[in-house]
Parts: sequence; structure tokens; C-alpha cells
Amino acid sequence: MGSTPFRGRPTVAATIAVATALLGGATAPAFARWEATPVSAHTQTETLQPEPTSPTAYEFGETLAGLEGEELEITFLAEIIGHHQGAIEMAELELERGTSPDIRTHAENIVADQQHQIEQFTRWLDQWYGLTPEEAMAQVPAEAQEEMKILEEETQMIIEELSAVEAGEDFDVAFVQKMIPHHNSGIIEFLEPQSRAVHPQLRVAATAGITTQQAQVADFRTWLAGRA
Repeated sequence: MGSTPFRGRPTVAATIAVATALLGGATAPAFARWEATPVSAHTQTETLQPEPTSPTAYEFGETLAGLEGEELEITFLAEIIGHHQGAIEMAELELERGTSPDIRTHAENIVADQQHQIEQFTRWLDQWYGLTPEEAMAQVPAEAQEEMKILEEETQMIIEELSAVEAGEDFDVAFVQKMIPHHNSGIIEFLEPQSRAVHPQLRVAATAGITTQQAQVADFRTWLAGRA
């Protein structure tokens, strides 16, 4: 799956346009205030919509689009490792509390796939740049550091909210509602390395990440629509 490389620093609109195409139109205004949807009884149709994708994810995608070469790779790898770890924590909660066989299977795949990429990306950071994920985080541009901090705080808030949901079908619904935007954020982060990473193996891994997460988002949306 290809994407169009940005030439020079793109506009916010350009970043959103590419993300919108990949997310099937499921985007939020770039600078809208992000708020989690309260978890409540899922019998109400309005609660069966996925939560919005964090606008900070779009801002971080724009930041990546303005970076080149080594700086692009290090910044992306520093962010995606933590992002994947958050998805794994969410998926492990689904395995503890969820009841849907389909959603639990997706959770198992998320743990396996994203743990594999974490190990792969951590190894590449060391091999290519002699950095640990923590060291990489410390040397990315200040703008990216601030956006990464916000994204981490949002992920932790999501995990805390999921931790407060009781086991059962309600947990399956809450997990899906929150994993869709988390995957959407990951897809946005993969865009630039997919087309412009220096190392071809990173371009391949980014393409695989987009493909896998798009497929899971489509399945999650179908499952969620079936609960209405």
C-alpha cells in the first residue's frame, strides 16, 4: 500500500487528507479538544460509536512529515514503541475481562503482532543509532516530545478507564470503542516512515502495521455496528 510523500513541511490539511483516505473518513478536526467518551450501558445506540481519534495524533503526524532521514526514523521509533505498549496493555485487559471470542482473538493478535514490532523496532534503534527507546525519546525535537507526552497521557487515561469496566460484554464494547481510535493514531504515525524511511525494512514494517491495523479497525467497526 503506497502513500504520497510530502515535499517540504506539509499543511495540516495535507496531513489530514492522507490520514482520512487511510482511515476511511474516520477523522476528527485536527485541533479539536480530545475527550474520552464515558463508559456506560451499551444498550444506547449513541454509545456504540468509537471514540474520536486524538487530534494530537494528527499534529504528531504533521511533525513527522516535517522531519527527514535519521531524525524521522528516531522520532517515529521513539513514539511507536510506547504506542504499541499501550495497545498491548489494553489487549491484555480484554483477555482478562472480555467475553467475545472474536474480540478476544483480535486482542491475542494485537499482543503478538505489536510485541514483535516492539522487539524489532527496539533492535533497529540499537543497531542503526546505538540508542535505547528512552535515549531516543530524549533527543527527538521538542515539538515531538510535547506531542508524545500528551499521547502517552491520553493512553494512560484510556487504560485507567478500561480498568474500571467490569468483565463481560460491556468490557468488549468499551475495548473496541477505545481500540479503534488507538489504532487510527498508529496508522497516522506509520504514514511517513512507510514512504520516506531511510531503511527499507522500516518502510516494509510500517506498511505491514498500516495493513494490519486497518483490517482490525474494519472488523471492530463491523462488530460494534452489530451490537446496536
